[in-house]
Amino acid sequence: MSGKSLKAYVAKRWKLAAAAVALALAGSAAGMTTPYLAGNAINALVSGQSGLVLAYALPIIALILVQGVLGYFTNVLAQYMAQSVAFDLRNDVYAHLQELSLGFYRRVDTGQLVARATSDIDVISRFLRNAFTGLTSAVFTLSVALYFMLSKSPLLTAYAVAPLPLVFLLVRRFARRARPLFEQSREVYGRMTSHVTEVASGLKVVRALNAFQPLWERFKAINDELLNLNLRLAWLRASTWPLVGFLSSLSALIVFWAGGGLVARGLLDVGGLVSMSMYAGMITWPFIMLGFFTVDYMYATTATRRVFEVLSIEPEVKEAPDAVPLVVERGEVELRDVWFSYDGKRWVLKGVSFKVKPGEVVAIVGPAGSGKSTLVQLIPRFYDPQRGQILIDGVDIKKVKLDSLRRQVGIVHQDIYIFPDTIRNNIAYGKPDATQEEVERAAKLAMLHDFIASLPQGYDTVVGERGVTLSGGQRQRLAIARTLLIDPKIVILDDSMSNVDAETERAIYEAITKHFKGKTLIIITQRPSTMRLADRIIVIEDGRVVEEGRHEELLAKGGAYARLLGVLAAEAAAEVR
Repeated sequence: MSGKSLKAYVAKRWKLAAAAVALALAGSAAGMTTPYLAGNAINALVSGQSGLVLAYALPIIALILVQGVLGYFTNVLAQYMAQSVAFDLRNDVYAHLQELSLGFYRRVDTGQLVARATSDIDVISRFLRNAFTGLTSAVFTLSVALYFMLSKSPLLTAYAVAPLPLVFLLVRRFARRARPLFEQSREVYGRMTSHVTEVASGLKVVRALNAFQPLWERFKAINDELLNLNLRLAWLRASTWPLVGFLSSLSALIVFWAGGGLVARGLLDVGGLVSMSMYAGMITWPFIMLGFFTVDYMYATTATRRVFEVLSIEPEVKEAPDAVPLVVERGEVELRDVWFSYDGKRWVLKGVSFKVKPGEVVAIVGPAGSGKSTLVQLIPRFYDPQRGQILIDGVDIKKVKLDSLRRQVGIVHQDIYIFPDTIRNNIAYGKPDATQEEVERAAKLAMLHDFIASLPQGYDTVVGERGVTLSGGQRQRLAIARTLLIDPKIVILDDSMSNVDAETERAIYEAITKHFKGKTLIIITQRPSTMRLADRIIVIEDGRVVEEGRHEELLAKGGAYARLLGVLAAEAAAEVR
């Protein structure tokens, strides 16, 4: 992905671009003939040859019609080409974002990503549309108009052109000053998008903590910054474009003033003056167009850099070129001397080694921050350890295809995402072709079916974004049903029943273990009642395995596990008080 450039995307649509350029040139050629014919028509009228006026007028009308038709198809083709490039870019950015590891999303500002995948690509699209039509027409029009003008009167041409270089200089000055302001505004806009997204996602917490005021102050600060940048850009435009318009009008006035003198002295006929004035108007437009193009180029350069910065990011978790599909027959999971750090400085896991036997139910427990959740996220390769190996059925997971690994390892996270869609589609998210019977079976195993059946629209009930219309326990059970439906060989429950009462939790585990009989189940939990259900308990402290065994054995030792249960019991008692 990183080897691609904007040229490669445009080259893919070169036929559309070439057709748009050809039509733009043809339309400009039709327009350039009009002043010449108009001048001849005026001369015929002045000389009393009124019969010839119609002979010139009809082609002029025809050329105007042809120019309009060609302009229509030019715009259609240019727009289609530009939007097709934008379509390809958006698809590639979206697909690339899916490939990036979770570590990338821990560091990046989501609002910046949204801005780059949407508005920045729109800027590129607008630039391409104008580059292949407006710029082509401007250069062609300027060249042909100057040729005709010089053939009529080199002196009058010099008068007409004299003010126009100032137009270009003004636009360059504008671009030089506007570019840093524009780059800052894109960055601030990304921060604003991120802030609004965060507040919208966490609105319940914001209201519960009555934290609206500080968030409002932060938003106002960002909005003020954006306002100031946009006002400075507006001031630059206001101080530039009226002057550009004045210089353009000045060019036309000079032609009429100087040309009138030439007509009076017999050095130029009236038709020639009309042609010259029309061509003078035509050469003004290319200078203005070149000015706008310079600004669009500036914006597009910034937007292109921002978009391709995303596309050039290499995924931290990569699939090996010779990766093979993972076939899980037994479901054994083994970690060998695994070391992991998020930032490359502080080790979260320190030489973790253990083996989960096929069909075994293992609980991984430990104090908050001990590395439990990090550990299980390494198994489906959401992250890769810096040292050590993780094997499934004796195969290093770095040697298998990622999609096959993640199909075989189902994980229900603490942070559950519910899509703003129907309950059925949320459950069937990992298996869109699932039958209604399969969806309902998964819901029953997760103890959610009765609740869904009680809703007026049942499985067709639409839940709000992030599942705001569901309780915490219902969201967790929906996520469990989603994982059960894909029927993985290895299931990881990462503290996924913290909002479910103990009785329901036990019923869910009994249903799951019955359903997954012979399959491997790894549970991250802080509940003693859940720990007792496991065949074996692995205790993690400070990123290391410190104890292993059954509940009774570890409790009798009076070590780390017993201390953990004591802490949890004290916390539960404090909550009751």
